Amino acid sequence: MGQRIRLSWRRMARMRLGEWGGLFRFVARYVDLLIVPWFLEPIVVWIYVSARVASLCIPLTLFLLGSRVARQLSKLAQAQEQSGFQSAAARVNLSYLMVCGAMALFVMVGAPNLAVILGTPKGLYSEILVWLVVGQSAPVLFGATGLLMHAVERGAFYDMLLGLTALLFLAATVLFDVRDGVMVAQALVAAQMTQAGLCALLLTQCGVWPGLTSLLHKEIKLF
Repeated sequence: MGQRIRLSWRRMARMRLGEWGGLFRFVARYVDLLIVPWFLEPIVVWIYVSARVASLCIPLTLFLLGSRVARQLSKLAQAQEQSGFQSAAARVNLSYLMVCGAMALFVMVGAPNLAVILGTPKGLYSEILVWLVVGQSAPVLFGATGLLMHAVERGAFYDMLLGLTALLFLAATVLFDVRDGVMVAQALVAAQMTQAGLCALLLTQCGVWPGLTSLLHKEIKLF
């Protein structure tokens, strides 16, 4: 009976830890949406939020792609022979590059029409959207960093970098008293690119070629 109680408490503790971890990742990813109402004018907040939502089409598509290969990548990463994982990682990075690039173009072409429907200034909306799309397009340069970091069991370090870059973003917006939607988007892009770049650098220790450099992998043949 006592053993059952202990197991139940451990299970509840893991569930609570998972819930807190999920909340932490959510806040770190969308910290900009929590602060823009305090820094920007109401009309700019509306423009920023609508552009941010439009840009989320990119990570959503990549999440659906990554969910189909995550389990197999984890199995390959745990194998003694790492050549299979490295080859699969190179292919995944190239897939992310192509899908991310296609979705970025789709958002850039289609989202400005949404600005007309919502009645927001198209020029400011497009300028903010460009920067937000650049930030979401980090996989074009650095590959599927989040997916691969979890595959090689470095998910905790990935979350730590996510939190650190979120704090740097907050510090930049507060210290420089940012009152412009474009500058908020630029600060967010800097944080996203920094995190992705650091993760890509760490993944090179596992033999993973980031982004477009995956084409140099010996098992990737275009022709």
